[in-house]
Amino acid sequence: MIFLLLAVIGGCFIFQSFLGFWQIKNFNYHYRELKSEGKVAIGRSKGIVRTGVVLLIAVDNQARIKEAKKMQGLTVFARFREAPELQHENLMDIPEEKINNMNRFYRKAVWDAQHVYRLVQAGHEVPKSSSPAEKILSVFMRKKQKGAAKWTG
Repeated sequence: MIFLLLAVIGGCFIFQSFLGFWQIKNFNYHYRELKSEGKVAIGRSKGIVRTGVVLLIAVDNQARIKEAKKMQGLTVFARFREAPELQHENLMDIPEEKINNMNRFYRKAVWDAQHVYRLVQAGHEVPKSSSPAEKILSVFMRKKQKGAAKWTG
């Protein structure tokens, strides 16, 4: 019985890994497609138990949006769709009424794309965000360091 349960869990893990690979392949396809038009700004709004958004925005040299695609969803079945509401806008100056009409996850992805674009244009590197596991480990490491500091001295 235990072996059957482990086999089912293992099978589900392999299936989920395959679907994740398929989603990454879809991301790479759309990224390459937009990259052929010029610069691409990427914005994201992570979701662990809620919907997440990945936004790909092709811009010209004046930061005018040529084409935008968004992937929004909760599962690995989410795919990129056109985002025509952003087309022909300036990435750094999107009208407030358009931003207010977006859901909060989409809005956060747009702000992230603007932030990333600003950083890259200024010649900086985009900081790597921590994974959930790294965040949990950092909490334990801080507690361990605080405990060690109390006993030294």
